[in-house]
Amino acid sequence: MPVHTPAFTPAMPALRTSLLALALLCHSAWAAPDKPAPRSATPAASAPAAKPPVRNSAMDAPLFYQVLIAEIQANAGDPGSAYQLYLDAARRHKNGQLFQRAVEVALRARAGEQALTAAKAWRQALPQSRPAAEFTSQILIALGRTNELAAAMRSLIQLTPTLQQPQVISTLPRNLSRLSDKQAAARIIDEATAPWRTRPLEQAEAWAASSEGWLRAANLDKAREGLDRAIALNPGLPVAGLLAIDLMKQSPATEAIVRKQLQRPDASPVVRLAYARQLTLLQRYSEAEPQLETLVRDQPDQMGHWLLLAAIRLELKKLDQAEAALQPVLALAQRPQGRAPDAPVTDGNKAATALNPDLEQAYLLMAQAADLRGKTQDALDWMEKADPRHEKLLTQSQRARLLIRQGRIAEARAIIRAIPEGEPRDAVLKFQAEAQILREARQWQEAYDVLREATQRFPEESDLLYDRAMMAERLRRFDEMERLLKTVMQLAPDSPNAYNALGYTLADRGVRLDEARPLIERALALRPGDPFITDSLGWLEFRLGRIDEALRLLNQAWTARPDAEIAAHLGEVLWTQGQTERARDIWRQGLQLDRDNETLQQVLQRLNVKP
Repeated sequence: MPVHTPAFTPAMPALRTSLLALALLCHSAWAAPDKPAPRSATPAASAPAAKPPVRNSAMDAPLFYQVLIAEIQANAGDPGSAYQLYLDAARRHKNGQLFQRAVEVALRARAGEQALTAAKAWRQALPQSRPAAEFTSQILIALGRTNELAAAMRSLIQLTPTLQQPQVISTLPRNLSRLSDKQAAARIIDEATAPWRTRPLEQAEAWAASSEGWLRAANLDKAREGLDRAIALNPGLPVAGLLAIDLMKQSPATEAIVRKQLQRPDASPVVRLAYARQLTLLQRYSEAEPQLETLVRDQPDQMGHWLLLAAIRLELKKLDQAEAALQPVLALAQRPQGRAPDAPVTDGNKAATALNPDLEQAYLLMAQAADLRGKTQDALDWMEKADPRHEKLLTQSQRARLLIRQGRIAEARAIIRAIPEGEPRDAVLKFQAEAQILREARQWQEAYDVLREATQRFPEESDLLYDRAMMAERLRRFDEMERLLKTVMQLAPDSPNAYNALGYTLADRGVRLDEARPLIERALALRPGDPFITDSLGWLEFRLGRIDEALRLLNQAWTARPDAEIAAHLGEVLWTQGQTERARDIWRQGLQLDRDNETLQQVLQRLNVKP
């Protein structure tokens, strides 16, 4: 009788996958303990090479068959049956790998409740299993079951080796960041870490995690309380330094904590870099510069440090020093084709000619330096090096701005329009870039026309509608501006920009002030502490004649973010109150930040002031 081999069918790969998974389970979870080999009856010299001992599986036939059927069901598209088979086997044998497989089958089928049931059964059967606690915690987070999370996370910490507990505790705020209720997340962190925030287990990391949780929940008092306790326990704790930097925005006093930590010989470069970046965002460039100088001295191979130092020096108009800081990065051009170190070299492969991102950024900074020197052609040449294919929107937008300054408006617009579009979002960004360069050229009507075309193509793109509204306001088409901004509020109800723009415009025009307040307050609720929204509210108070409150808010906005627009408003309020010298000083600082700011120039012209 001839022997027939089975024909290939689509079920065969699934069966092979099932058998492989079963083999792995048999080997890893059910291997019998080693048995001593029988003593040889022949002399050792003549004995054949010893064979490794056979490791027999402890899995019996019924369980083997049950697991095999479960794997076949899982691969055949019946995860429900596979889940039940695995969970039943896991409960009977109290085996962690079987429980984990039941959880994985449920998760793959997006059956969160079943996955949670299996994870809880796993924890009940094997209460000392750390993987069981970890799976349970992650599933509870995914399901948003905040009422059960604290206990699960506390167990996870307890089941972690003592030396690794601080690391697990430090990750809690990040793990809970997906929860929409930030207050609940902060309470969970506090409940989970309670044993580690009291003696004898007290740890700085636990207090830092609590601080971070309350900072995310916008409870500054509790955030500061946790930070102070963490610093008291471990003054050099890097995560505490990072928290102090985050708190600088709302609590400037925490900057002293950062400075003190950076004076330590073991100061973390991560903290120093974060502090330098924060100072840069606050436009405190002269203070950020020495921090970056320390970083490039201690970590000269970190090209990002050199780039940030060069950018800061450009802001300070230290052009020679900025270009000197770029030399280590420009040395990357000596590599073949200036490629990224890990870029594959294949003919015709786009990656083969891809610039190292650091080198590309260095070229752009060199272009900026050349532009500040008034060497427009040199700047264009550097941009050509940064983007020889003319395909990167940011680089080509900067190139277009240089052409705009030379009056080459049509050429600049053609550059933007020629950038290839890989996806629909690219077209949106191109419209925005073209409108922006037209605004900079004070081509208001042309910018509006571009944005009108953009909103016709993308009628539900809220950013484009917002930009068009701002151009309508520039053209004094206030009814259209208001209509567009209200549409933005409907499309993006959680975005503060439209609320703030409409509220500020009403306040600035001195009309419908009763409607302006709820709009600006709504914007501030969506983005607490934002200096520009605070400026809008301060300007509204000035229009309402509440001078003391206006000064309080405008001073708060100016302290948080020195900006020419805010300087214009604060200076005008001070001027009307007879504080002319302080007003002049604020205006001078505003001009240093942006001499061409239109709002500031209008205020100085209207009041006939030369600061």
